[in-house]
Amino acid sequence: MMTHHHPSRSGRNWLASRLISILLLSAVVAGFLPADRVAAHQEPIDVDPILEAMSVDDRIGQLFVVTFEGDEVTPAADIATLIRQYRVGGVLLRSDNGNFHNLEPDGSPANIPDQLVRLTNQLQALAFDGDLPAEDAIVPKNREVRRLPVPPNRGVTLPLLIGIEQEGDGFPYSQLTGGMTPLPSNMALGATWSTDAVATVGRIVGQELADIGINLLSGPSLDILDRPRPDQTSLGVRSFGGSPYWVGRLSRAYIGGIHQGSDGRIATVANHFPGQGSSDRLPEDEVATIQKSAGELASVELVPFAAAVKPGTLDALLADGQDTPSDAATTTDGLSSTHVRYAAIQGSSEGIPPISLAPQLGQELLASPPFSDWRVDQGGVVMSEALGAPAIRKYYDPTLQSFPTKQIAQEALLAGNDLLLLSRFSLTDDWQDELANIEETIEFFRDKYTSDADFQRRVDAAVARILNMKARLYPELDLRSALVDGTEIAVRETTSEATIAQVARDAVTLLSPSSAELAQRMPTGPGSDEKILIFTDAREVQECQDGQDCPSFPLIQPGALEEIILRQYGPQGSGQVQPENVESLSFVQLNAFLEGSSSEAASQEIEALIDAADWLVFAMLDEDPNVPSSGALRQFLDQRPVSRERKRVIAMSYNAPFFLDATDISKLTAYFAAFGKTEPFLEASIRALFREFSPTGSSPVDISGINYVIAEKLKPDPAQSIPLQVPDVRVRMGSNTFTAQVDDTLRVLAGPILDFNGRLVPDNTTVVFRLQQRGDQFELPLGESGTVDGFAETSVVLERAGDFEVRARAGDAQGSLSLILNIVDEAEGEAQVAIATATATPSPVPTVTPSPSTTPTPTKEPSATPTVTPAPTPVLPLPPRRVNPGSFGMSLIAIIAVAVVGLLFYRMTAEIPEQTVRNLLIATIGGLIGFSLYGLGMLPGANWMQREWRPWGAAVVTTIGCLLPLAILWARKEWHKRA
Repeated sequence: MMTHHHPSRSGRNWLASRLISILLLSAVVAGFLPADRVAAHQEPIDVDPILEAMSVDDRIGQLFVVTFEGDEVTPAADIATLIRQYRVGGVLLRSDNGNFHNLEPDGSPANIPDQLVRLTNQLQALAFDGDLPAEDAIVPKNREVRRLPVPPNRGVTLPLLIGIEQEGDGFPYSQLTGGMTPLPSNMALGATWSTDAVATVGRIVGQELADIGINLLSGPSLDILDRPRPDQTSLGVRSFGGSPYWVGRLSRAYIGGIHQGSDGRIATVANHFPGQGSSDRLPEDEVATIQKSAGELASVELVPFAAAVKPGTLDALLADGQDTPSDAATTTDGLSSTHVRYAAIQGSSEGIPPISLAPQLGQELLASPPFSDWRVDQGGVVMSEALGAPAIRKYYDPTLQSFPTKQIAQEALLAGNDLLLLSRFSLTDDWQDELANIEETIEFFRDKYTSDADFQRRVDAAVARILNMKARLYPELDLRSALVDGTEIAVRETTSEATIAQVARDAVTLLSPSSAELAQRMPTGPGSDEKILIFTDAREVQECQDGQDCPSFPLIQPGALEEIILRQYGPQGSGQVQPENVESLSFVQLNAFLEGSSSEAASQEIEALIDAADWLVFAMLDEDPNVPSSGALRQFLDQRPVSRERKRVIAMSYNAPFFLDATDISKLTAYFAAFGKTEPFLEASIRALFREFSPTGSSPVDISGINYVIAEKLKPDPAQSIPLQVPDVRVRMGSNTFTAQVDDTLRVLAGPILDFNGRLVPDNTTVVFRLQQRGDQFELPLGESGTVDGFAETSVVLERAGDFEVRARAGDAQGSLSLILNIVDEAEGEAQVAIATATATPSPVPTVTPSPSTTPTPTKEPSATPTVTPAPTPVLPLPPRRVNPGSFGMSLIAIIAVAVVGLLFYRMTAEIPEQTVRNLLIATIGGLIGFSLYGLGMLPGANWMQREWRPWGAAVVTTIGCLLPLAILWARKEWHKRA
């Protein structure tokens, strides 16, 4: 009688014990990880049960983000009332409201990280009806949070959204400066044209903000400066540039960096949807109107926003070989609707509301792809700009006698905003008036929710999106996840400042003259016996509101450049400069001198310094009509033109670079742009002045004064030869020969195609493909294709035998490499195809430099059908090898995997050990035989598996070879049982 073997209890217990051990080990390891870091990688929870459990008060409160006055966060504070009684779901922190202080009363830098950790932890504790004393808030523990009485109608408790504006370039657009990394401006990042640099800065921002409890970043700004004007001081260097493609690409890298650096704990809200770069006046003070057509809006303003809502990961934007690959999402979590009117969408009548309050926001813009997909699939949230901004006040009542707060908030919600920012929410800017308006508005929303079914549906849809955003930040949605440990700040990366210094160096741009001409005008920097006179726009500002008592400070210290020069090149540095040869004055002093309002002694002193100076260096910011001294450089050039043979006159732009005209620039020895006024950018500009390095940055915006047009720089460089390839064949096989069926279609890629700056051309750059049989002058057009990430593609059908040549043209770049297809007929409709590339005959054109004075005379442009040097028919190589270290390694892994699984199986079935070993040896032999047949090409479909699966083809064949004899042995065994 045959013995039937059943899985033994001991075998099953052994396997179960192993699985339990693995699970316990995983749990132990997870327990040592920080709770918030673990939560950031979990799948978001289902928010529907939470929404069901929420009371009306809970739901209404989640719609509002508020600002508040002061830094007191006790249970008796006004902000505590808004959070606990009115359930507001978010707060936006600002230095001008006194929530924190970047400067001590004596003007020295304050410790911002400690202030923010304490403040954010106390705010989060209030959201969970807890009181966290200030002395315990740096290192919070659950037992230190004192429970407060639960307010009425409380359904659920949720973490707060705590937001900040941190756009870089110091005050006023970086709210946090003391003790934080000095961030570059968006335009400085744009001048590097580097997604790697932008992502790196994003990581720094994400890590630093998440460490201090910030979870909502108001930024980045995605405005396009395609027609920059000197009066556009509202944007300044806040825009990445004037190219819609590059603004979109860099913003995605920045957002991905934020998500990676914060470990998924920060949500980004991209400003100012759908773009305010072309507004006709400052949008902060009055509702501006953009007169562009719908087509222009779609092709310019909306492009970066469409890019920012598109799904993607950071890896796809970074250069190959990065040390920190990441699957961090490059999709923004939110958009901020701007207070601008769009004539093409709404009309241009003065009575038409800004898009942030108009039905066209939700019914047209957000309802169109890709924004509708983002809203549905990604749960994208839209937040209004400040609903108490002066532009909104003037729109509702130009006389500023009334302010219909409830109407404004309701129209903002119905327009399509999910989060309503109640900031400056009163005509008086008095906090008590603002607090009363916020409370009345929330109460109005509560009443309307219970009486209006349509309003109720709109609120619930917005709250669901807000809950999904919070669940992505805190999958546990509890207080423990929301609190941060202030001690982690001390172990922050110490390489941040070095990284920003490199970004600053890469951003510095020589605007005028060309590099070659600069080498003639100033072959070296200032010498030891030369005198340097520096004029600095040292306008003073305050971080508090007007009328409040706080220290003032200059945007650039009057002696900052002098200090850097002496530190780097003075006696303690290289010894190149003597301290007595460097003097510093402010633009205010220069302006008074030029206008004749300075004292006689001061005028004589300034006159003497100017006459004695060999170098005049002007450190300029933007020209602001409200700051008369900001135009001192232009006034000096008009009144006191200086011969370049006598003195070297240098202008350093630390803001947007388009404030000087062509006449002004013609009077300068050199004009540099640093695009930032913080310490790293000041230092990088001085190093460029001393010719320590040649600037490599390129302006990301048009500059009319030097006839610099971005659109021209982004065209395909005619000096390049565009590479062509067949990726599905050559990449997978590592050979230029393959077998295909006649009438098969090949995918042909052209690229990378580079612009005049040596970078990828923008998406949708037109590429024209042509097919020609060699020896025949007749060309067959293959059609046009737009580029995607620098590549364009077309299809070629293998119709018949012969030698064919595929060519590509992009703009004036007509000299591409030729893709030669040698198709040889074989039996049964198959074709053996050989691929080779041959360089087109037109001689290479020298690289065109940005300056017309150094552009070499181009060679004669080739005709539409370039003459190609006849190339010999390529000799077909030997069949490509299928056996290589990769495929052999995959096969060994497959054999080992089958052996391990088989061993476990036979042990559970109590198989005789000798029988088990024999069966596994037979399986190994079967796998090796399968691999050998695959390598010799004797298996049907081997060519296809090699082309399509690469080394995995060998693994599949080997696995089948192992399993086949095991299956036969098992079938024999079962047959004997039945016999």
